[in-house]
Amino acid sequence: MRLKNAVVIGGSIAGMLAARVLAERFESVTIVETDQLPLQPEVRKGVPQSPQPHVLLTRGYRILEELFPGIGSELSAA
Repeated sequence: MRLKNAVVIGGSIAGMLAARVLAERFESVTIVETDQLPLQPEVRKGVPQSPQPHVLLTRGYRILEELFPGIGSELSAA
């Protein structure tokens, strides 16, 4: 049985991952974000940690590839 609607507050990587997982159980998933998302990578006003370097550990990368096949290639290209 699929549930009707889910709402995720925030379009950060955590919010987008939550939305992706919820999409397996809900007919509709809405992400509410206050910032307008940029077309290119850039520092976002509403994400104070965005200029900091980040790493993705192997397990996290594998999970991302399961949820979003091909994301590694897309991120490398970007």
